[in-house]
Amino acid sequence: MKYLSLAFFIFLLQSCKKENYTELTKENGTTTKTTYKKGRLVSSEVYNNSKKLDSKYLYNNGVVVKIYQYYPNQKVNSYSYLHKAPNNYTTKVYYKSGKISNEGEGNFFKNKALYLRKGPWIFYSKTGEPYAVYTFTHDSENQYIKGEMLFDTIKKKIIRDVIFDPPILSEKETKEVVHLFNPK
Repeated sequence: MKYLSLAFFIFLLQSCKKENYTELTKENGTTTKTTYKKGRLVSSEVYNNSKKLDSKYLYNNGVVVKIYQYYPNQKVNSYSYLHKAPNNYTTKVYYKSGKISNEGEGNFFKNKALYLRKGPWIFYSKTGEPYAVYTFTHDSENQYIKGEMLFDTIKKKIIRDVIFDPPILSEKETKEVVHLFNPK
């Protein structure tokens, strides 16, 4: 009888578990809505201080598998999907018009909320034509440019092809790399 009572108690505890629920967390002017199904994290949405959706993360078994970031007008700014676990993502970034701005691969470090590009990235003009390929690397903290290839979109030829050795910090505009920061 003692074991039957214990089994019934465990059954009651399990039936009281939250299976499907949502949590709201407010921090630094943002609100995060976290959704659980069958007790597992399935999505989180981050809203800015204007209560507009800023980003959305979709999960599978606790791993971020898709990331959406939004402009204030709620159009998609970027879309990333898990290409290779644990943190290698393929990403497309869009202009506010909805046309593609650039695309490539990178690493998302969830614990740092940091996305760093790696490998070749194609950059497009606002008219939709590719005008550059930049090759990136990173050290898990900073992102660097290893190479730059620029196209003449009218003459359809390469006008610049440079390898930087050592790679240069991509956050800084330099005489060597200006096109990345001032697209046509």
